[in-house]
Amino acid sequence: MSSVDPHWPPATEVRHRPYRAAYVFAAVMPFVLLVALAAPAGIAYGIRALRSPPPSPSSYPTMPAAGPDEGQSGVGDPYFIDYGSSGYDALKYVISMSWDPAEQSLQATTTITAKATQPLRTFFVDLALHTDAVRVDGRPASFGQTGFQDLRITPQTPVAQGAEFSVVVDYSGAPGKVRRGEVAPWSSTGQEWTAAGEPESSAWWFPANDHPSDPALMDVSVRVPAGMEAISVGRLASADTGNEPDFDTWHWVSPEPMATYLSFVSIGQYQLRQGVDHGRPYVYAVSEQLSAADQAAAFAALQTSGAIVADLEAMFGSYPFSDLGGVVPAHDLRFAGLETQTRPVYDRAAILQPRFAPELITHELAHMWFGDNVTLRQWNDIFINEGYASWAEWGRAERGGGRTANDELNRLYARTKDRADFWRVTMSDPGPDRLFSTVYARGPMTLQALRNLIGDKAFFTLARGWAQDRGSRGLEEWMIAAQATTTIDLVPFFETWIFGSTAPAQTAANGFRH
Repeated sequence: MSSVDPHWPPATEVRHRPYRAAYVFAAVMPFVLLVALAAPAGIAYGIRALRSPPPSPSSYPTMPAAGPDEGQSGVGDPYFIDYGSSGYDALKYVISMSWDPAEQSLQATTTITAKATQPLRTFFVDLALHTDAVRVDGRPASFGQTGFQDLRITPQTPVAQGAEFSVVVDYSGAPGKVRRGEVAPWSSTGQEWTAAGEPESSAWWFPANDHPSDPALMDVSVRVPAGMEAISVGRLASADTGNEPDFDTWHWVSPEPMATYLSFVSIGQYQLRQGVDHGRPYVYAVSEQLSAADQAAAFAALQTSGAIVADLEAMFGSYPFSDLGGVVPAHDLRFAGLETQTRPVYDRAAILQPRFAPELITHELAHMWFGDNVTLRQWNDIFINEGYASWAEWGRAERGGGRTANDELNRLYARTKDRADFWRVTMSDPGPDRLFSTVYARGPMTLQALRNLIGDKAFFTLARGWAQDRGSRGLEEWMIAAQATTTIDLVPFFETWIFGSTAPAQTAANGFRH
């Protein structure tokens, strides 16, 4: 996700989404991370202990106790304790939704295919709308809402560990009326509606295991009145799969798994452009509520995506998905861009800034590697997503003959070295209400300093190896991967840049060069 200006967002000036109640948590690295790596001389090196101050017991969020055959109403994320659900691995979501513009409400059925990771007498999905019926493996199941978005499901027959099972949820409601404090990832502007947000949005329009540690395939069908478009992620399989003269059903299919927040839906009247760019099919969509001139400018910006992807491939390896795209709704969004998989959602005001749009598109498309193909293990791992996406702006500018990434590091360091508030937000534990703040500057600074320290070969070997290995991983694993690329002991560097809460000394050991 991009803030209004991902290139430079001071800690006190960032425009970001409001969050639910902030759970105070200090992310603690394991006291000892061991890794053996083969140096050219065959010498084995180990990673010393990485230490951060232990949190007080009261700072840990707690989950409700559950029996050995009960899933929990969260995966235990330290920042958002009730996000996701334990006890199963979601494999695929098939969403079939009908939208009523007059009532601004939906009726929908979502089929979840999952695999039980433990015996399940009962389990949860995340859904903030009204549940009408639930079936597990074709049989009616008992259900009840136990929290804002925690739907507890009890099948007639417990699901055995290792079994693949299906959950069919019928539900309905008006997403625009659903809020959790200040959180409301549903936007409405005239006759246009969009569900898009980070770290949450799926609960407003489909039931899911809503946590980035459990990506799954996505199949989305949206029935709308004829003349309206419904835009989502992946490939446009059909613009009308129904047989009703007054309605169209838009069908989108994603052949690669995604985290739930990386899916979106936008309904309204859009101009679409489709084609093939650099061998990849694309769909770009721009709201017809924009003026003709602004629509043309938005399309011109979006159609640079193929060339930008080619530049990013030179740094990070092959583009990890089969489709390309972008969408510009009419709404004033709370973010400049969101890395919805294959088809980022862009704020109209942001993408219409000629000097800012190339950086914005580069940032969101870099997320296809960092954040989408490789998803977060926990939300406090946000550095991996936003640090690389922000550094990609620097790296691409450098490759194009602009200011070097090292120049950017030195420039930002000069502007921030005396700002205690900026450095206080660490990359290991930014806090749930500061996820999208200094990471846009501290993140790429950390990466460029690492590049200076270990050299280009090791730096890009790390980036490509990490980004091309699809899955869900965390900050600890990234640090181990970084150490494996070099014989330089990176523990002091990590202690300074990842865990440190003061400005690093401007030394060669900390990755500074002039």
